[in-house]
Amino acid sequence: MLLRLEVQNLAVIRQAALELGPGLNVLTGETGAGKSLLVDALALLLGAKAEGLLGPFGDSLLVTAFFAGEEERVLSRRVGARSTPRVDGEVVSLKELQEEAERWLSLHAQHAALALLSPKRQRELLDALLPPSLLEGYREAYAHHQALLQEKRALEEALRSRSEREDLLRFQLREILEARPRPGEDQELAEEAEKLRHLEALRERAGKAYTALAEGGTLDLLQGAIRELRAGGRFDRTLFALAEDLESALEGARAVARELEDYLEGLEGDPERLAALEARLALLERLKRKYGPSLEEVLAHAARAEEELAALQGGEERLEKLERALRAARETLLERGEALSQARNRAAEALERGMEAELSALGFPQARFLVDLNPLPEPSPQGLEEVAFRFSANAHLPPAPLAAASGGELSRIALALALRTGAEAPTVVFDEMDTGVGGETAWQVAERLARLAETRQVLVVTHLPQIAARAHRHLRVRKEGQEVRVEVLEGEERVRELARLLSGQYTEAALAHARLLLGQAASSSGVQG
Repeated sequence: MLLRLEVQNLAVIRQAALELGPGLNVLTGETGAGKSLLVDALALLLGAKAEGLLGPFGDSLLVTAFFAGEEERVLSRRVGARSTPRVDGEVVSLKELQEEAERWLSLHAQHAALALLSPKRQRELLDALLPPSLLEGYREAYAHHQALLQEKRALEEALRSRSEREDLLRFQLREILEARPRPGEDQELAEEAEKLRHLEALRERAGKAYTALAEGGTLDLLQGAIRELRAGGRFDRTLFALAEDLESALEGARAVARELEDYLEGLEGDPERLAALEARLALLERLKRKYGPSLEEVLAHAARAEEELAALQGGEERLEKLERALRAARETLLERGEALSQARNRAAEALERGMEAELSALGFPQARFLVDLNPLPEPSPQGLEEVAFRFSANAHLPPAPLAAASGGELSRIALALALRTGAEAPTVVFDEMDTGVGGETAWQVAERLARLAETRQVLVVTHLPQIAARAHRHLRVRKEGQEVRVEVLEGEERVRELARLLSGQYTEAALAHARLLLGQAASSSGVQG
């Protein structure tokens, strides 16, 4: 439901706010007060162009709509020097704003973004009369058929270039397998090669360390220190404990000296080993550059290549299976499509009869309404045919596409469709509904708007007192200088506005007639027309 509409700098409107309620909302006011501009504001949220709507009160216009239902949404669009569509304050594309607005709002007005004229919307209206399971079943079959078709095309493309691909995969696999890399091998070899490259530096450092320990008197000095501490320990056990600690250090130093001696004896150059290591490391680095940053990735690439080779080698067999599955899927798709088409034909016949009855009551006694189902050359995501509505107000003229209808005709067609299909958005807006309408037809239009308002929020811009009298919320647009005000009418103010709509005057007769209208509307509330 639309709770509130705010506009700024929209044509002659500097700033205005419209607060709506549930049920039937009517908008009345003098000609030129700006009633239809508020409808134009809603059309902007549905993606309409803003040509001629930017007012003189700034460099941009702003429309903001507040909706509430199972969730809440704030939709806005700024047009001008800064053009920004937003949903809940987040900047979106105009298409995203339009799609979100269509979830909440249906608009039927001349020069507005009339979704009713699109084949998509006409199909949706007809499909609203069908069991949902028919549509879901067809769409599932279509999606399954498309998935198999895409898989078949991908496999055929792979098979066409299979020879080259197989050669490449075999080369890559052979290159990796012949090298037989091990995870972490490159790090191990790099450490060994580093040692062989710096033998002289290692020999010099280790030799000096050994000399300092074994020949430089370090061990003898430690032994002397231990003797002195043990001698002093006879008088203070603290020194004896220190002697034991130093004894452990001496043993460690002796062990290090022995290991250094062994290390120096085994430290021999091996140019051939170093060359082999360098060659092996170069090979591993080449593999990593080609197939992955690590040897683990190189081995993973080999595994993937092996799997792809196996898949390619069984390609013909898989293709045969896919073709069989695709034939079965197409048969299912066509069966479900045919069932959907038959249901659409039945629904179309019922809709044609119902629409002609509704349109007759709405002022088109000779109306003809047709639903064309035009077969498609190939199944589409929505069925085997396109849906097109056609209308003629004159029995002697052939029905034409809805685009040929006038704004007033379209509004009444939209009202009849809403009642017959129940497929409108939560909020439905009508403008020009009363064009060429009077007498009994006005009562019928008012009755049907009230009926639609039992299940939807309805907003109608009208000059008809019959419609205004049925409103649950009556709003009047009034222009005061450069300001446009929207006010809720109640009590005597509403009576006076109905009197103005009836005769343009506030005579006692007009006021009495207005009260009579309100009384009749109240007594007929809930009665189906």
